[in-house]
Amino acid sequence: MSTTVEYVHFTVGEDLGLRLMEIAQEHLTERNDPVKALKTITESLAGCSTDVAVQILIGNLVLPVDVETQQVICQPRIAGEHDRFPRLDPIYFMESRARNIKFHGDCIMEGLKNLQVQIKKNRGKFNIDFDYDSIFKFVSGDNEALLDELMDNYEIDQISGLFEATKRFIEETMKTQSTMEWLMNTCDDFTESKTVGGNKNYETYLQLRGDVADTLVDISYHLNQTLKLDFSLDAPEDNVQKYIDAAMEIDAVMSKGIEPVNIMDNYSAGWLSPEGLYYGLNGEIANMLHNQIADALKEQGIVLNDEDSNPDAWLEQHGWVKIHGNNINFAGCCNVRIGKQNVDLTPMQIKKIYEYCALCHNGIVKAGWRLEQISAIRFKDWAETDPEGLNKKFFEF
Repeated sequence: MSTTVEYVHFTVGEDLGLRLMEIAQEHLTERNDPVKALKTITESLAGCSTDVAVQILIGNLVLPVDVETQQVICQPRIAGEHDRFPRLDPIYFMESRARNIKFHGDCIMEGLKNLQVQIKKNRGKFNIDFDYDSIFKFVSGDNEALLDELMDNYEIDQISGLFEATKRFIEETMKTQSTMEWLMNTCDDFTESKTVGGNKNYETYLQLRGDVADTLVDISYHLNQTLKLDFSLDAPEDNVQKYIDAAMEIDAVMSKGIEPVNIMDNYSAGWLSPEGLYYGLNGEIANMLHNQIADALKEQGIVLNDEDSNPDAWLEQHGWVKIHGNNINFAGCCNVRIGKQNVDLTPMQIKKIYEYCALCHNGIVKAGWRLEQISAIRFKDWAETDPEGLNKKFFEF
């Protein structure tokens, strides 16, 4: 018995390099997988370094094929000659993804808000009718019939779909954030000085990163609100008791003299000094927490005696930040209205506010008296790069 071995020869087509670049870019832009995108190139082109692969992936280098010699050639892009080879525009990619995330995020948020309204309307109760046959099977140990009825229910199916869409949205948005950051750290478009006015592309990146972060934070916030809805209402006597308990706790603190506390302990309210020291108390709104802290700071000599202003006003004019939960208020930017020099948030205050809201309040800042919601990371970026714009947007009045 003889075996015949046949050899099959393949030739390299002129579009091989073009297709390789398209596949690699698809891994990056559609699957948010920079590692797989680079491996597509390095594992297909023997000896290709990662640095060269990055330039091929972006499109600064192209891969024409010499059909006669059956070689893939790597060379710099020449305008007009290599226009058919894909080229990645990082800013366009970021802008298109940010718009897409905003659109779909708004749809999901509307769904979550409508679900919250429905839950509150029904006082947290959901009623469904079951066939006795399903009940009998259930008590006999067969859960399938009951589960099938549950999943066939229109409202339950809608809730299930909404939660699944929300989960996928959060996962994909986080991947997109990583891809945007990778592009910013990799592409030549962002290599200039990363300061305001130093690099327009970097400023655009910061803006888009903030937009995406805001949407992600909003979705996470409304999802948590939906999952943790509390339908119990405090009785009036409960509120009175809370006030009394808080008053006793405050009296105990004041009797020893107020001292700086750890902002990460998430006090009900407090004042943050320009140096980053935080003075906080726990209690109810009726306990007038900020006023009590300000009075205590005056007693200790931290607030200087000034007949023209009360302790609260003195703190505001000297750049202290007024914090209540994740509501951040700053009035130092309004000093010019009373004939004094404006002050900005200090780097230490920005750092403390960012860490506090990121860890204690799901990354959400409610800025100013309008309680405008913004992500902690965007608040930090804005405060560091454009304090005047931040003040005008949230704190001036």
